[in-house]
Amino acid sequence: MRHLTLFFIWASASAFAGRPPVVLVDGYHLLCQSENLSSVHDFGELEARFHAQGIQVFFFGTCQYRGKPSIEELGNALGATIRNINAAQVDLISYSLGGLVVRSYLSGKQTAPGIFRPPPDTRVHKWVSIATPNFGALLPNILTNFLPDAQSSELVPGNRFLFDLATWNQGHDDLRGVDTVGIIGNAGGFGPFQGASDGTVAVTSASMSFSLPDQRTRVLPYCHGAGDLDSVLGLGCDGPPLPKIGPDNPLSWSIIDSFLTDSDDWKNVGRPPSKDPILSQFGGVLRSSRDNLDQVSGSIQDQNFVSNPPLRGGYQVVIDKAGPRIAIVIPSAAVFQTRSLAPRMLISIFGQALAGSTVSVDGRNLPINFQDDHQINTLLPEDVSGLARLTVAAAGGRATANIFIEPSFPAVFTMDGTGTGPAAALRAGSNVSLFLTGLGRGPHTPSVTLNGIAVEVTYAGAAPIFSGLDQINFRLPPGVTSGTVIVTSGIRSSNIVTIP
Repeated sequence: MRHLTLFFIWASASAFAGRPPVVLVDGYHLLCQSENLSSVHDFGELEARFHAQGIQVFFFGTCQYRGKPSIEELGNALGATIRNINAAQVDLISYSLGGLVVRSYLSGKQTAPGIFRPPPDTRVHKWVSIATPNFGALLPNILTNFLPDAQSSELVPGNRFLFDLATWNQGHDDLRGVDTVGIIGNAGGFGPFQGASDGTVAVTSASMSFSLPDQRTRVLPYCHGAGDLDSVLGLGCDGPPLPKIGPDNPLSWSIIDSFLTDSDDWKNVGRPPSKDPILSQFGGVLRSSRDNLDQVSGSIQDQNFVSNPPLRGGYQVVIDKAGPRIAIVIPSAAVFQTRSLAPRMLISIFGQALAGSTVSVDGRNLPINFQDDHQINTLLPEDVSGLARLTVAAAGGRATANIFIEPSFPAVFTMDGTGTGPAAALRAGSNVSLFLTGLGRGPHTPSVTLNGIAVEVTYAGAAPIFSGLDQINFRLPPGVTSGTVIVTSGIRSSNIVTIP
């Protein structure tokens, strides 16, 4: 019996070691009751099911914090919770306002408008977003001055908090490369609006298409939840609560379990926005106007259902301005899902009316390697870090954007310039020289895998050819002449390229 007990202890410890802990991030509660201090009220059997799999679970309840602190303050508290868990990474499952708490944490949003301190390493492995009001709940603006606390005020569509969160990095949100899926409900609404919400949040607001590909949002015939806010809004919904895992909600669990175990089965549960009757036709727009000097003019405008929108299936932020405009800033070598850059990186700025511009970061002018009306190629300084302010200035005005600089972010150049396919590399026998950008500054210890197997790196650092260009020399293993290459530096991995 003693040996059997030890076996179960060993098996349990092995399971805990094999899967990251899970943090359940709760949503908004108008009135905090004792039942809101555990996960069962909103998440049902979810915590028990994870325990049955040997997974460690932590509950981050918004009612655990007195005085109804703002979402930004809750985001900082979530960061402290994650850091205090003795694990390299965690998986997050959020419900409703809890999803805004997660986004606030990932961006490092502070209480003061427009201020962000993104954590260098989020320690988040995967995130399941359930019914997040990304662009607000179905609360009319007229209620803003009558809402009881900061949290509910930040749920009103078109407020400054939601706008800042949606535009913190290069005028967009950035989920920091966290592997994410969104679960949203469409069992709410009446008559012609049937299927337009989960009873509390419009499907356009809950959709993750503002930051992720179409298939990363899964639409289910469920409702928002059974909380007090849902009862107050009373906008009609007949279906199981999305987050409350139980016998009447098999679909949410199927997505969660599949996604966290790296199975692709979740892709066959529910449907993506492009296959949804409402989301395939409509999108939301969050709009702001600025003058040619990039100063805000007028108030933020929110429309949650727009026909012929700039983006069907979710929300998009639209900035109306004259003069230069910045659309995106990327490594010159490749495009990534996340919008991070690195010191001493060659970057490309894409936009409009860029010809004849100067470029600066935090007031320091940058060298320009190429320029036309829609693109500028330049080099970031070696000593820039964290969130920096990039400015493009021309005779017709200026445009500004936050850019986020991580210690390193390797981006490998390819022969056709697309960031995919054959790498820009030289080979002499078994020795390969790979050219990239984004190794950052200081001593570099990147690793290289070929067909998933680590290879010997003999040099990694600046290339002698061109400022901002990096070089990694490595040896091919015996008998291997080609394959798929990935460079990893710190917590970031490069685009996938090939050695032909």
